[in-house]
Amino acid sequence: MRQARPLGGKSSQGGVAVGGGPFYNRYNWLGAFRAFYVFTNPLAFIIALIRHSAPPYVRVRTPIGGITLRLRNFENLKTLFSIFCRQDYRVSGRARYLFLDIGANVGFASAYFLSRNDSNIVQCFEPDISNLDYLKGNLANFPERATISDQAIHVSDGVSVLYRSPDGKHSSLHPSDRAWLPHQAVSHKFADVLAEAAIIALPTIIKIDVEGTEGDLVQSVKFEEYPFIKRLIVEANYCSKLITRPHTRRLRNGYVEDLTFAI
Repeated sequence: MRQARPLGGKSSQGGVAVGGGPFYNRYNWLGAFRAFYVFTNPLAFIIALIRHSAPPYVRVRTPIGGITLRLRNFENLKTLFSIFCRQDYRVSGRARYLFLDIGANVGFASAYFLSRNDSNIVQCFEPDISNLDYLKGNLANFPERATISDQAIHVSDGVSVLYRSPDGKHSSLHPSDRAWLPHQAVSHKFADVLAEAAIIALPTIIKIDVEGTEGDLVQSVKFEEYPFIKRLIVEANYCSKLITRPHTRRLRNGYVEDLTFAI
């Protein structure tokens, strides 16, 4: 689901963010400096931004070496910038984690998490069928460390109507002017996803970007019952108020809540 809106507005799955347009956003400028290192061909990236287009593939540098990622459209290019250059979901590579990528889109966040070291593992959830081929391709270099589910994560099991967006980025369980193409999707209960993750017995970081139902998911569980969860990274700015488990809150780049739970 989610992985952008224009460079000046809050994006889903990492669009380029927050008030006043891209040239007045200090977070974008900081990310722009990193882009000259992250992209193996930064000039091609700059040209693509100017032309408002995207190449079919880009190659980025990571702690485990270069990886090639497939892009679906220009929205993906902006998402790639916000994750790898602006570091909206910044994590350290010093420890091994399980990542739950809820709203995985075409897999850039998962590829970022997996490329921090050689031992992280990721479980992806992406119900928009138009994104799945791209998601699978972008995680093909991590066959032993990534699993992909085409289920929507919701507050209950069942069948939900997913409203797909033409760009594949703003798809949501709620219809909007950007997402209106109905598609039946199997829903998996958020609490059950967490219970299944507990069996893996690894410290866990959850990333949620589901275009409007973030609060519903967060409010549907008691995080005190899941001590293995170390962080929650969510594209919203209000979920901290919904959680009673002690935590610290950081607002990244103006719109991404990064919550670290006390041990």
